[in-house]
Amino acid sequence: MGAFHSPTSLGAALQFKRDWPQAEWIAGGTDLGVELSRGRGRDRAFIALDRIVELQELVISASAVRIGAGVSLSRIERELHGLFPALDGMLPWFAARQVRNRATLGGNLGSASPIGDLLPILLALDATVHLRGPDGARDLPIDAFFLDYRKTARRADELVEAVTLPRRAARIEAAYKVAKRQTDDISIVAAAFAVEFDELQRVAQVRLAYGGVAAIPRRARVVEDFLLGRRLDSDTVAQAEALLQSGFAPLDDHRASAEYRRALCGTLFARFVAERCA
Repeated sequence: MGAFHSPTSLGAALQFKRDWPQAEWIAGGTDLGVELSRGRGRDRAFIALDRIVELQELVISASAVRIGAGVSLSRIERELHGLFPALDGMLPWFAARQVRNRATLGGNLGSASPIGDLLPILLALDATVHLRGPDGARDLPIDAFFLDYRKTARRADELVEAVTLPRRAARIEAAYKVAKRQTDDISIVAAAFAVEFDELQRVAQVRLAYGGVAAIPRRARVVEDFLLGRRLDSDTVAQAEALLQSGFAPLDDHRASAEYRRALCGTLFARFVAERCA
């Protein structure tokens, strides 16, 4: 059996990591539980983060919300209800209640799965990721966090301390998840959109973010640039749909075809415009 450490402070967690550099961080342990149930991972070393008080902080201010990496998804669902419509729309479809009671925002970030349901939302809302390691703290814009398949800018000796989401009163936002089952299923495609308009109802800022269509959660930057300064009329939306359908190269797998995933990239954006921006 591998070693298991359960520190109660950030300092102790980082010291364990220095002493056991091969030990892996775990938060809610929901992914690990699946591996252990299949007989894998029993010889690995772990540093559990679920008893660290600093990682449980959730601070709401007028301009932003800072969510500790150890805050469970159930707490986010309950305590941030009404603040971020994209989160309100996605969290009820994130796994099952017993999973949300254990799963954490930091764990979702740390696993960096390209089909992680919350990660497109963090991209759409311009999140900042706060990291802490033996050399101190550093902040990364979410855009700079994902590098490649399950590879991030977090160094091996760092942990995710918190995530900050800016609050923008003018922002219109929503998130969508398409899966084979309505609840407790892995996404075929997850998407999150955020847009702000100027006084002439032209797009002043826009974020279109997707999961399940690339090796990492990714923004559709070409389409974002196309939309800036335009009104979201039927011609603009149709052109954006076409660009979105050609802008990704998803894989075929047992959940869905690449063609279906590409189609969803466009139709989900059209749905967002019809439901939220009309």
